[in-house]
Amino acid sequence: MTASDFDSASPAPAGESNTDCHAASGPMEVGDEVRWKPASTGLEFPAVPFPSRRVFEVAGASLLRALVRRHHQRLLNTPIGHLFPKDPARFAAGVEKTADFIVEATGGPALFTANHGHTCMRSRHFPFTIDELAREIWLAQLLSAFDDVGFPDEVREEYWNWVESLSIRVINRRTMRAAPRRIPLAGAATELADALALQRRVAAVAV
Repeated sequence: MTASDFDSASPAPAGESNTDCHAASGPMEVGDEVRWKPASTGLEFPAVPFPSRRVFEVAGASLLRALVRRHHQRLLNTPIGHLFPKDPARFAAGVEKTADFIVEATGGPALFTANHGHTCMRSRHFPFTIDELAREIWLAQLLSAFDDVGFPDEVREEYWNWVESLSIRVINRRTMRAAPRRIPLAGAATELADALALQRRVAAVAV
Protein backbone atom coordinates (compact mmCIF):
# COMPACT_ATOMS: atom_id res chain seq x y z
CA MET A 1 0.00 0.00 0.00
CA THR A 2 1.07 3.55 -0.66
CA ALA A 3 0.53 7.08 0.59
CA SER A 4 -3.02 7.13 -0.75
CA ASP A 5 -3.88 4.46 1.80
CA PHE A 6 -2.56 6.65 4.59
CA ASP A 7 -5.39 9.17 4.41
CA SER A 8 -9.11 8.89 5.03
CA ALA A 9 -10.90 6.74 2.49
CA SER A 10 -13.12 8.49 -0.04
CA PRO A 11 -16.24 7.02 -1.69
CA ALA A 12 -15.59 4.73 -4.62
CA PRO A 13 -15.84 6.41 -8.04
CA ALA A 14 -19.17 5.94 -9.77
CA GLY A 15 -19.30 2.80 -11.86
CA GLU A 16 -16.25 1.22 -10.28
CA SER A 17 -16.23 -2.52 -10.86
CA ASN A 18 -15.49 -5.27 -8.40
CA THR A 19 -12.26 -5.82 -10.30
CA ASP A 20 -10.99 -2.84 -8.33
CA CYS A 21 -12.59 -3.59 -4.97
CA HIS A 22 -12.35 -6.43 -2.51
CA ALA A 23 -15.88 -5.88 -1.25
CA ALA A 24 -18.64 -3.62 -2.48
CA SER A 25 -20.14 -3.15 0.97
CA GLY A 26 -20.15 -4.71 4.41
CA PRO A 27 -17.40 -6.70 6.12
CA MET A 28 -15.06 -8.81 4.03
CA GLU A 29 -16.28 -12.40 3.97
CA VAL A 30 -13.72 -14.98 5.02
CA GLY A 31 -14.50 -18.68 4.75
CA ASP A 32 -12.96 -21.92 5.86
CA GLU A 33 -11.65 -22.56 2.35
CA VAL A 34 -9.64 -20.47 -0.11
CA ARG A 35 -12.01 -18.40 -2.28
CA TRP A 36 -11.13 -17.36 -5.81
CA LYS A 37 -11.84 -14.07 -7.52
CA PRO A 38 -12.25 -14.82 -11.26
CA ALA A 39 -9.50 -13.90 -13.69
CA SER A 40 -10.03 -10.80 -15.83
CA THR A 41 -8.85 -11.69 -19.32
CA GLY A 42 -9.35 -8.20 -20.73
CA LEU A 43 -6.98 -6.66 -18.20
CA GLU A 44 -4.68 -9.70 -17.97
CA PHE A 45 -5.38 -10.10 -14.28
CA PRO A 46 -5.00 -13.60 -12.84
CA ALA A 47 -7.57 -15.08 -10.47
CA VAL A 48 -6.97 -14.11 -6.84
CA PRO A 49 -7.10 -16.86 -4.17
CA PHE A 50 -8.41 -15.01 -1.13
CA PRO A 51 -7.06 -16.57 2.10
CA SER A 52 -9.10 -18.89 4.26
CA ARG A 53 -9.77 -18.28 7.94
CA ARG A 54 -6.91 -20.68 8.70
CA VAL A 55 -4.37 -17.91 8.09
CA PHE A 56 -5.82 -15.84 10.92
CA GLU A 57 -6.28 -18.87 13.17
CA VAL A 58 -2.65 -19.93 12.77
CA ALA A 59 -0.90 -16.54 12.66
CA GLY A 60 -3.19 -14.43 14.85
CA ALA A 61 -3.80 -10.69 14.77
CA SER A 62 -0.61 -9.71 16.61
CA LEU A 63 1.71 -11.53 14.21
CA LEU A 64 -0.19 -10.36 11.12
CA ARG A 65 0.20 -6.78 12.35
CA ALA A 66 3.87 -7.36 13.07
CA LEU A 67 4.32 -8.65 9.52
CA VAL A 68 2.67 -5.55 8.02
CA ARG A 69 4.77 -3.22 10.18
CA ARG A 70 8.05 -4.96 9.37
CA HIS A 71 7.20 -5.14 5.67
CA HIS A 72 6.56 -1.40 5.51
CA GLN A 73 9.67 -0.58 7.53
CA ARG A 74 11.68 -2.46 4.94
CA LEU A 75 9.93 -0.73 2.05
CA LEU A 76 10.99 2.69 3.33
CA ASN A 77 14.61 1.83 2.50
CA THR A 78 13.96 0.70 -1.06
CA PRO A 79 13.65 2.48 -4.41
CA ILE A 80 9.88 2.70 -3.80
CA GLY A 81 10.23 4.30 -0.38
CA HIS A 82 9.10 7.62 -1.86
CA LEU A 83 5.58 6.21 -2.25
CA PHE A 84 5.04 6.45 1.50
CA PRO A 85 4.56 9.52 3.73
CA LYS A 86 7.72 11.03 5.17
CA ASP A 87 5.88 12.19 8.28
CA PRO A 88 6.32 9.43 10.91
CA ALA A 89 2.84 9.89 12.37
CA ARG A 90 1.12 9.61 8.98
CA PHE A 91 3.26 6.64 8.07
CA ALA A 92 2.46 4.83 11.33
CA ALA A 93 -1.26 5.54 10.98
CA GLY A 94 -1.25 4.20 7.44
CA VAL A 95 0.57 1.04 8.42
CA GLU A 96 -2.05 0.33 11.07
CA LYS A 97 -4.78 0.97 8.50
CA THR A 98 -3.14 -1.57 6.22
CA ALA A 99 -2.85 -3.99 9.13
CA ASP A 100 -6.59 -3.59 9.81
CA PHE A 101 -7.23 -4.64 6.21
CA ILE A 102 -4.92 -7.66 6.39
CA VAL A 103 -6.40 -8.84 9.69
CA GLU A 104 -9.97 -8.51 8.42
CA ALA A 105 -9.23 -10.12 5.05
CA THR A 106 -7.79 -13.19 6.77
CA GLY A 107 -10.72 -13.65 9.15
CA GLY A 108 -10.15 -11.24 12.02
CA PRO A 109 -12.30 -8.35 13.28
CA ALA A 110 -13.88 -6.15 10.58
CA LEU A 111 -12.03 -3.01 11.66
CA PHE A 112 -11.08 -1.89 8.16
CA THR A 113 -14.58 -2.06 6.71
CA ALA A 114 -16.11 -0.41 9.77
CA ASN A 115 -13.72 2.53 9.65
CA HIS A 116 -12.83 2.92 5.97
CA GLY A 117 -15.45 1.18 3.83
CA HIS A 118 -14.56 -1.03 0.88
CA THR A 119 -10.97 -1.24 -0.30
CA CYS A 120 -10.81 -0.54 -4.06
CA MET A 121 -7.12 -1.37 -4.24
CA ARG A 122 -6.44 -0.26 -7.80
CA SER A 123 -8.10 3.14 -7.49
CA ARG A 124 -6.30 3.85 -4.21
CA HIS A 125 -2.97 3.38 -5.99
CA PHE A 126 -3.76 5.40 -9.14
CA PRO A 127 -2.00 8.59 -7.89
CA PHE A 128 1.32 6.73 -7.85
CA THR A 129 3.46 5.18 -10.56
CA ILE A 130 3.69 1.46 -9.84
CA ASP A 131 5.39 -0.69 -12.44
CA GLU A 132 6.49 -4.31 -12.62
CA LEU A 133 9.78 -3.64 -10.80
CA ALA A 134 7.99 -1.81 -7.97
CA ARG A 135 5.77 -4.85 -7.55
CA GLU A 136 8.77 -7.16 -7.34
CA ILE A 137 10.50 -4.92 -4.80
CA TRP A 138 7.31 -5.00 -2.72
CA LEU A 139 7.21 -8.80 -2.90
CA ALA A 140 10.92 -9.15 -2.13
CA GLN A 141 10.54 -7.18 1.07
CA LEU A 142 7.51 -9.22 2.10
CA LEU A 143 9.56 -12.37 1.60
CA SER A 144 12.24 -11.02 3.94
CA ALA A 145 9.64 -9.79 6.43
CA PHE A 146 8.28 -13.34 6.71
CA ASP A 147 11.61 -14.44 8.16
CA ASP A 148 12.08 -11.30 10.25
CA VAL A 149 8.87 -11.88 12.24
CA GLY A 150 8.83 -15.68 12.12
CA PHE A 151 5.64 -15.95 10.09
CA PRO A 152 4.33 -19.55 10.34
CA ASP A 153 5.53 -21.82 7.53
CA GLU A 154 2.19 -23.63 7.39
CA VAL A 155 0.33 -20.54 6.15
CA ARG A 156 3.07 -18.67 4.28
CA GLU A 157 2.17 -20.11 0.91
CA GLU A 158 -1.54 -19.39 1.26
CA TYR A 159 -0.83 -15.79 2.31
CA TRP A 160 1.76 -15.38 -0.45
CA ASN A 161 -0.49 -16.77 -3.17
CA TRP A 162 -3.10 -14.17 -2.23
CA VAL A 163 -0.90 -11.08 -2.21
CA GLU A 164 1.30 -12.19 -5.12
CA SER A 165 -1.68 -12.41 -7.46
CA LEU A 166 -3.37 -9.36 -5.94
CA SER A 167 -0.22 -7.27 -6.43
CA ILE A 168 -0.56 -7.58 -10.21
CA ARG A 169 -3.81 -5.61 -10.03
CA VAL A 170 -2.02 -2.66 -8.42
CA ILE A 171 0.38 -2.16 -11.35
CA ASN A 172 -0.67 0.98 -13.23
CA ARG A 173 2.35 1.56 -15.48
CA ARG A 174 3.42 -1.23 -17.80
CA THR A 175 7.04 -1.22 -18.98
CA MET A 176 6.92 -4.41 -21.04
CA ARG A 177 4.55 -6.16 -23.41
CA ALA A 178 4.61 -9.43 -21.53
CA ALA A 179 2.26 -9.92 -18.61
CA PRO A 180 3.86 -9.45 -15.17
CA ARG A 181 5.59 -12.67 -14.23
CA ARG A 182 4.10 -14.97 -11.63
CA ILE A 183 6.33 -15.67 -8.64
CA PRO A 184 5.43 -18.77 -6.59
CA LEU A 185 6.70 -18.84 -3.02
CA ALA A 186 8.89 -21.83 -3.82
CA GLY A 187 11.87 -20.25 -5.54
CA ALA A 188 10.73 -16.68 -4.89
CA ALA A 189 14.11 -15.65 -3.49
CA THR A 190 15.78 -16.65 -6.75
CA GLU A 191 13.07 -15.08 -8.90
CA LEU A 192 13.31 -11.81 -6.95
CA ALA A 193 17.11 -11.69 -6.86
CA ASP A 194 17.31 -8.62 -9.14
CA ALA A 195 14.85 -6.67 -7.01
CA LEU A 196 16.76 -7.61 -3.86
CA ALA A 197 20.08 -6.63 -5.45
CA LEU A 198 18.68 -3.22 -6.42
CA GLN A 199 17.45 -2.70 -2.87
CA ARG A 200 20.91 -3.51 -1.50
CA ARG A 201 22.57 -1.05 -3.89
CA VAL A 202 20.21 1.72 -2.81
CA ALA A 203 20.85 0.92 0.84
CA ALA A 204 24.62 1.03 0.28
CA VAL A 205 24.41 4.45 -1.35
CA ALA A 206 22.33 5.75 1.56
CA VAL A 207 25.00 4.78 4.12
